[in-house]
Amino acid sequence: MTTVWRAFLTASAVLLGFLILAIPFIERGTGTFLISVVSFAMLAVIFVASAAFIRADWDPFEDLW
Repeated sequence: MTTVWRAFLTASAVLLGFLILAIPFIERGTGTFLISVVSFAMLAVIFVASAAFIRADWDPFEDLW
């Protein structure tokens, strides 16, 4: 299951990187800025959660096997 969490971590890190690179081209007060901020928040939560799941070695389907 760690492979899935690492995939989430990598994907969110790449997308966060793209958002950070796009910052100079986004004007404050526009709809694009709002979407970027919300996307950043969601990706940051996924990044932190997947890092915590990897560290805790959590397997949500452990009881099913």
